[in-house]
Amino acid sequence: MTTDSATNATSPGNDSEGEPEDAPATDQVQESSSEASTGESAAAGTGSAGGFAAGAGAVISAGLGVASLTGTSLGEMLKTRKEIIGQIESGTGGGGGDQIEAFYGAPWDVAALVNGVIGLVAVVLGGVLLAALARRAEAHTWVKAVALGGAVLGVLGLLVAGGMYFDLFASAPELPQQPAPGMGG
Repeated sequence: MTTDSATNATSPGNDSEGEPEDAPATDQVQESSSEASTGESAAAGTGSAGGFAAGAGAVISAGLGVASLTGTSLGEMLKTRKEIIGQIESGTGGGGGDQIEAFYGAPWDVAALVNGVIGLVAVVLGGVLLAALARRAEAHTWVKAVALGGAVLGVLGLLVAGGMYFDLFASAPELPQQPAPGMGG
């Protein structure tokens, strides 16, 4: 029986002597793996902070792109302000064409300019994000997609604003031609 215990003592599977020899090696592996995971998590933490900012910027770009198409409360406020100024100016005199321009043309142009500026900001923000994320393999795909969507919506907003400003979609209202007095009837 003493031979069996001696053989067991020298065998690697022995619980009493195998643990102390294996324990330091296991501890070293665990320490190095925990250091590696800490380094990876620190790198991931830095990447996730950058990913968070890029994602937020992409969503803001898309929101601004939508706002450039639908209009904003700021644009509506400035349009209404321009209408009021037009009403005040038309009360002091002016022909019918001037009144139409003051009531409809100028406010329409102000709304187009505000929407155009918002569209331009969406294009710039989306473009900058796309350029920054184009070479980064670790960038999330959805961030690139939303940034691209924001840039495309901004371009559409710019086109619509340009069409509004230059009256491409609808011409400005005009007074009908009235017959000259005394021209028979």
